[in-house]
Amino acid sequence: MKVMKIALSILALNCFFSCGKDESIVQKDALYENNEIEKIIKEEVMEEEALSQKEALAIQQEKVEENQKNEVICETTGGMGYETGLKVWCWGDVEIPDYSSKVGILFSNGELKINSECFEKQVSKEGSLLKFSVNPTYPEVGNWCSNEFNMRAEISTEPWRINHPIGTEEWFGWSYGFGDNYIIDRENPWAFFQVHEGTAGKTPLIALWSVNEGGAGSGNAGEVLVVNNCDDSKSTYYSTGIIPKASQTLDIVMHVIWGDENNGLLQVWIDGAKVVDERKRTVRASNPVGGNAKWGIYKWPWRNDDNVQKSRGLGITKLETFMGPLRIITRMPEDLEYKRDSYALVVPR
Repeated sequence: MKVMKIALSILALNCFFSCGKDESIVQKDALYENNEIEKIIKEEVMEEEALSQKEALAIQQEKVEENQKNEVICETTGGMGYETGLKVWCWGDVEIPDYSSKVGILFSNGELKINSECFEKQVSKEGSLLKFSVNPTYPEVGNWCSNEFNMRAEISTEPWRINHPIGTEEWFGWSYGFGDNYIIDRENPWAFFQVHEGTAGKTPLIALWSVNEGGAGSGNAGEVLVVNNCDDSKSTYYSTGIIPKASQTLDIVMHVIWGDENNGLLQVWIDGAKVVDERKRTVRASNPVGGNAKWGIYKWPWRNDDNVQKSRGLGITKLETFMGPLRIITRMPEDLEYKRDSYALVVPR
């Protein structure tokens, strides 16, 4: 618009000053004026383009600065299982200790423990992620392990047998990724989260499973099930409709109040969708306490050779998964924020 106004002004002046001149002079003047107009237009266009580029760069810089403001800086604060409040583990600043010839070792200042059967290196770090990797037959099981095959790579809260009293409230939030080589095991189920109160021979109170074909619950191979084993007479399986694929990551939030039929609560969200919301028993009548939470891989069917071979028949030679930052909130009934909605505090960023 600015360029057009300048051009029209020059043309008007050209017309004004051309009056009374002979034709040859007018032609020369017109040629000169036309050249001047082209020159001015080019200069103005270049100025406008430069201004547009500056504006674009300014907008881009604003976006970068806004993203930097919104970027979440994760810092490990940690905490013991019995400590109340928000506890955070970011893994990038947590050291995984070296150890050998035993199932596990404490880490993160004794707040967590590695449980790895039967190879000590099945829990490791990859950048800011925890990595769980289980190959049932490699490396060969050492004589220190009571199992014949590698079948577990987990971390758990400490101290063991935490025995949360009835009424204790907990929020858990983490992301869980499936490796590039992940294949759904239609033959054997496995768990990637469980809460266990430590009674030998008993199943976990609460668990997240990948079910086998025709197995418990939905029987849809690879589907994630939420399992409540707190009723001594039966287990309850909640279908989520989610069947993870290779390279897929799930964002998981769990809210539990450890209690009986009158005050127990279990809520689970996966990728923002609530898949379980039940007021139900979350402790056993025989041992009415909340337990220790565990994350990773627990492939219990791989305790025997037949099941290992069934998985191999599907092309499954190992199972690899990844875990992002972990956030836990523990509260007691007397705490001021007890039962306050804390989804936003633990949901994966």
